[in-house]
Amino acid sequence: MNVIKYFANLQGWRYALSCILLGLLAIFGHSPFHVWPIVFIVFASLFQLIQLAPTPRKAFWTAMFVGFGYFMGQVYWIGEAFIVRGPEFIPAMPPMIFGLAFILALLWAVAAWLFKRYELGRRWPYLVLANVFFIAEFTRGHLLGGFPWNLPGYVFKGGEFMSQSASIFGTYGLSLLVLIVSALLARFIWGKSRGSLVLLFVLLASNFIFGYVRLSSTQLDYVDNVKLRIVQVPFDQKDKMDYENPEKAVEIIREHLRVTRAPGLEGITHVIWPEGASDGVAIEDMPLRRAMGDILLSADDTPPVWLMNSLRTEVNPESHYGVDYYNTSAAIEFTNSVEGEVSVFNDKKKLVPFGEFIPGGRIVEEIGAKLISTNLGSITPTSKKTLAQFPGLPIGSPQICYELVFSGLTPKGDNGERPEWILNQTNDAWFGQSVGPYHHANIARYRAIEEKIAVIRSASNGFSGVIDPYGRFISVGNPDSRVAIDSALPQPIGESVNHKLINLLMCLITLLFTLIARANVKFITLSTINRF
Repeated sequence: MNVIKYFANLQGWRYALSCILLGLLAIFGHSPFHVWPIVFIVFASLFQLIQLAPTPRKAFWTAMFVGFGYFMGQVYWIGEAFIVRGPEFIPAMPPMIFGLAFILALLWAVAAWLFKRYELGRRWPYLVLANVFFIAEFTRGHLLGGFPWNLPGYVFKGGEFMSQSASIFGTYGLSLLVLIVSALLARFIWGKSRGSLVLLFVLLASNFIFGYVRLSSTQLDYVDNVKLRIVQVPFDQKDKMDYENPEKAVEIIREHLRVTRAPGLEGITHVIWPEGASDGVAIEDMPLRRAMGDILLSADDTPPVWLMNSLRTEVNPESHYGVDYYNTSAAIEFTNSVEGEVSVFNDKKKLVPFGEFIPGGRIVEEIGAKLISTNLGSITPTSKKTLAQFPGLPIGSPQICYELVFSGLTPKGDNGERPEWILNQTNDAWFGQSVGPYHHANIARYRAIEEKIAVIRSASNGFSGVIDPYGRFISVGNPDSRVAIDSALPQPIGESVNHKLINLLMCLITLLFTLIARANVKFITLSTINRF
């Protein structure tokens, strides 16, 4: 397309701005829009611009600017958290958002520089670029703890036909498919290869047919004697952070209690509250526990188990504060007392940088850095992600908020047993009226598809409900819903694959392909020289 040549010939700020706008365009390919051909066009155009770049330096900045726009469009909602937190945090918002987008784009820029510097693309330029960018995306998901938010594979709406191959290849596999299809599109447009167009349609059609066949034969079974009540209450996160008017936060808790006692509570076996419903070390808040106990004990002779999210403390004399704080999912039983008893808890491992811990440790905290989500010091991650046996439920995997973003994080038990469901308690109220809650819900759908188990999602100001093992919401409350969602718990539909291993194998295969392409270039060059 002549428009790409026009962009390629631009200079200075005009070229940078054009690239940034190209990257921003990709936001319409992800949730909630899912106009996924747009993402193919963005990557195809990026690959061609890198091809046309006369130097590695130009290729570097091309990918940097496009990547900056792409990631700005995916993570801008983080700024909502700074606004909610208060005026003193707002000045830190621009550098944090721009800095994160810059760091993520840097991986793309390095990939483009390596491609051009070492002439990796003489034989299969577009396919090699797809592989190099896949390695960059894999690195993004794992380097320094990883940030795999909105990988290319998430352009397909979870639970629909195009998403179902994630049950075999995972989200990284779908991401590689998106990049390869983009490369074939680029080869068709600028390489005039009709065969590439045919292969493009074959890949997309095969993915669609697999999903169609998989969803056409679905049959769900449910766990016996389990009836869940997921409590959904919309609120403004600013009210939670208004420390001069603590009654606002108390009223939010009261609203959760009111919705909990909605008609139909009798027969409910488990009540689930989201992250953000109550603040601080709520697990030790005896008045709150008594209030919940009064509600649950009045409903039935066998009161439901309360699954709540809270901070919890653990004495540690070596800690700066004398205690460690953990973000935990806890089960409270009211069989023996109105105050209940904490019978099981499961701590969070993957913490949100600057939201739950300060990168750089205590030294950075002491010079004035503060957490977004709490006035406490950094939360402590658990050393190992484990399964939980909550009373009356099959063995499950609690994944609090951000943890659900990580493909392959879902653990197995010490004896090799797999979880039969995932509990995701999250506070999406930090995202405001942005695309953030839509992104997060779509990612949750993919965890269900990958693991072939249900995801029970309790999200403050997000999408709460039950996601079946095919990634479909079988019951859902929207961010502005005030509702008690009552549902059974779907059973697993089969054995999941080891996605950590699958992800690593795909990364190694793409790296091997890139090296082979480079080796073939050298071989062809030497053979040509020898002929003369």
